[in-house]
Amino acid sequence: MELYRSAMKTVRDLALVKSGENVLILADTAIDWEMIKALASASYALGAEPSIMIYETKDEVDLEPPRHVGEAMKASDVIISLPLMYILHTKAYNEAMRAGARILELTGMDPDMMIRLIGRTDYESMCQLGEKLAELTRKARHVRIRSSSGTDLSFENDASRPVFHNDGILREKGIYKPLGGQISWAPKEDSFEGVIVADTFIWPPNELGVLKNPVKLSVREGRISRIDGGIEARIFEKWLASLKDEKMYYIAHASWGFHPKARLRGLPLEDERLYGGIEFGFGSQSLKFKGKVGLAKAHTDLGIYNPDVYFDDELIASGGRFVHKDLAELDKKLKG
Repeated sequence: MELYRSAMKTVRDLALVKSGENVLILADTAIDWEMIKALASASYALGAEPSIMIYETKDEVDLEPPRHVGEAMKASDVIISLPLMYILHTKAYNEAMRAGARILELTGMDPDMMIRLIGRTDYESMCQLGEKLAELTRKARHVRIRSSSGTDLSFENDASRPVFHNDGILREKGIYKPLGGQISWAPKEDSFEGVIVADTFIWPPNELGVLKNPVKLSVREGRISRIDGGIEARIFEKWLASLKDEKMYYIAHASWGFHPKARLRGLPLEDERLYGGIEFGFGSQSLKFKGKVGLAKAHTDLGIYNPDVYFDDELIASGGRFVHKDLAELDKKLKG
């Protein structure tokens, strides 16, 4: 019952599915079948025409889906994209958006996440905080991030580039949005200087996920210049080198996490949304960011736990809470 109610909230309130629309529930074999059926059933209950497509789980992210899957994507009004090995930066994904598809990106979603992160979440209040946080991020020119694990990173924002509040609500054609509880943007790539200590997760590669030991990245002019740490650091370093793509070493985006019910679980859709956390992506850069990195052979993300984040020397978040005066009231409403 809870799963179906959460699936209904997903298709009705996030995907904004309308009667008569063609809805594609897209998954790889890593995704729970009962949840897939619940999403299709909820779409059907709204008068839409749902279809389900499932294909083999790939070894890496951003590999093109089977050709007939890509054709189905282009023919869909709405796509609920669930593959664990996401296809966000593929030709098929971009062609579907150019054809007008609205894509709700829920990579790796499972029933527990759908119930907890959608069904049981005060989504409206979370999005209100997100709007205020996005506005502060747009106005910020200089950013500094520090953490107790050793992160000390500075960078500059570009006023001409967009800041995306990923609220997960598909209000227009030809767009994609991931689950709410995240803001993403592309700062000036060559302005990143300092140290990032990943202490929550790194994924991919598949051998990683939730980190037992921190991984230290020295960054110079937006590029990883050195990787230090234990076995996790060596796995990450080897995986990056195996791709033989210089772009994999560059920071593609920065992201805020502010989902009040997110937990660290080794699933990027949830890990990236840890409340009060910061996440960085490396490698492929979505064209919507209007950055300089562009597409690469893959994409990877990593997170920082409870950092102190300063915008133009003003403290925005600390200790896993949003402390800025424009955010504190909503922070208290969401987290108590």
